[in-house]
Amino acid sequence: VRFGGFTNRGFTITECYDNDPKKIGNKVGEFTIQNVTNIAPAPEWRSKMVMLCVPASAAQKMAEKLVECGVKAILNYAPMHLSVPADVRVQYIDPVIVLQRMAYYLKDHEK
Repeated sequence: VRFGGFTNRGFTITECYDNDPKKIGNKVGEFTIQNVTNIAPAPEWRSKMVMLCVPASAAQKMAEKLVECGVKAILNYAPMHLSVPADVRVQYIDPVIVLQRMAYYLKDHEK
């Protein structure tokens, strides 16, 4: 949320949610962290693209909730495949796989 490289590339962060009571209500940059239970279909819901940064155990349920709200694109950081309708695009980012690729590259070039 603090990363400043989105806006100058045409992306605007509009909201930030969490389920941790210690975080809800706190400010992160210009955003107040909202309770994840507040995510619900509403006429004012405008986000069509989201970054889903939750544990694998919560990812599918959150994806379903977001799709109900009209989300059409999900950038998923959870290490699992999401089951979503065909008109919803999911892009997967698994940091462990990226680290494994980097480690392989380094190992190969240490010889």
